[in-house]
Amino acid sequence: MADTRLGPEEWVRAGLKALARSGVSALKADKLAARLGVSRGSFYWHFADVPAFHAAVLKRWREVALENIIQEIETTSDPLDTLLRRAFSGNSGIERAVRAWATTDTLARKAVEAVDAERVRYLQKLLTEAGVVSDVATTRAQVMNWTYLGFAISSPRLEGDSLKRLVSELSTLFRR
Repeated sequence: MADTRLGPEEWVRAGLKALARSGVSALKADKLAARLGVSRGSFYWHFADVPAFHAAVLKRWREVALENIIQEIETTSDPLDTLLRRAFSGNSGIERAVRAWATTDTLARKAVEAVDAERVRYLQKLLTEAGVVSDVATTRAQVMNWTYLGFAISSPRLEGDSLKRLVSELSTLFRR
């Protein structure tokens, strides 16, 4: 077994999967090393300690939950509808897990607060670009974020016509 072949990205990716599956208790060096079939030494080769690893996991979550999505939808003809479709059809397991973690951990809470603030700013931008007055767009952006979070923690799965109806209704509601 060659521990050095695993880089920090593989550890972080495994951490996100473990977090979504089993919660924050799965983010321990021993548990992850066993799951990856390597020694703990590999973990400590890449991360000074577990808190450093947690910071890397939260950084990657921010990329996955915010930055990559914004980059992806900016290239579409209707970013707001694309965002709604993506948000309400995706798997929200990692979102639930990070938010649960944030209830007991300051670093996770700060990461969640920062992502929420950036999401609201971005939603406000999209709504303003769609013609909604700025102060109204701010309120609606917050309500949109809360709507998504409620959906994420309730974990319904929408597909096909149900998803189309929801996206259409939300898009109409928030653009008024």
